[in-house]
Formats: sequence, C-alpha cells, structure tokens
Amino acid sequence: MAIEGFNEILNIVYIAKKLHELGRYELVKRNFYDSLSQDAYYENMYSLISELFEYHYCRYYEDKNLELHVISDPVITDFYVLAGGYGKLRNIPDEDNPYIEAVEKTVHDKLNFSYCLDWMVMGHPNPKRPYHSRIGLFISQDDWVDLGLLAYRLIEIYEWYFDKRLELRHIMDDRMGGLQISLREGVRGI
Repeated sequence: MAIEGFNEILNIVYIAKKLHELGRYELVKRNFYDSLSQDAYYENMYSLISELFEYHYCRYYEDKNLELHVISDPVITDFYVLAGGYGKLRNIPDEDNPYIEAVEKTVHDKLNFSYCLDWMVMGHPNPKRPYHSRIGLFISQDDWVDLGLLAYRLIEIYEWYFDKRLELRHIMDDRMGGLQISLREGVRGI
C-alpha cells in the first residue's frame, strides 16, 4: 500500500531538519502549511527557495519557457572576498584559487540532477556592489524539476558557503595577525 505524498512529507522533514541545524528554522514556520497537497508542496518549495537567500530575483521568459532565479547572500559575497584575500596572500590568481575552484565543483555536484536545470556561478573577490557574487538558476518549464530536491540542494550549497567562509576567516585571522579583514572591502591593514 502506497501512502499518497509520502516522499513529499519526507522531503519536508529533511529540509526542516537541515534548516534547524543551520539555525534557520524560522523559514520552515513561514513557508510550510499544516496541510499537504501537491500544489501546496510546490508552492512551499518556491517560497522557501525565494527566502533561503537574502537576495532573490525571479523572471519568467515566455519565449524560451524558462524561469531565471538569481540568488545571493552576504554569506556568498563574504566567501568570495575572503577567498580573494586568501589568494592575494599566497600570490594565487583567482582562476587558480582552490576555494574558488571548489565552488564550481560543489555547485556542479549538487545541481546537476536534472536536464531541465542549468546554473551559473558568478563570484567576485572584489565586489563593486552588494550581491555582486551570485548563483543563477535556469529552470526549463518544458519538463519537471523536483523543487523539493532543488530546495534541499540549495540549502546544502548555502551550508557549504557558510562552512568555507568560517574556514577562510580562521585561516585569514591566523595568517594576518595584526591585519583586519573587512568583508565588504577586501583585505586591508589597520
């Protein structure tokens, strides 16, 4: 006997657990309803995706039947500033920076689960404006994309950025000694 909506229920539990671990459980309370239906489930996931990151822009292109989501967060922008500072200290150009290379691999591993989903990472170690570093998601409406899995994978990507940002901050603090890192302006002396 199959239970209708069983996979969706498990997805919500996994997502709620992961958000609780990240200290972002308020997103669960704001984005999930008490009742579950297929329509409500996908509405919940769209809502969660738009609120997971501080910046979210969405646009639908009717001629291509494509939805564009641009997401960013201070965690992402701070990561790139720290990664750029790490590269400068070690005379590593951005294109060879192991942290910046790791982003591409991580996002590739997390988001290459559907042929109807494409992505682009745009990271800037010297941002010229807020949310300059971001991830672009291209969701084709020609077929089905598991939005629950997409939301979960985006949470994992957010967690990866968060952990690597802390790792870089510790490396830079230990390495810099008397220098201070200003996350919005790059590396500078006191």
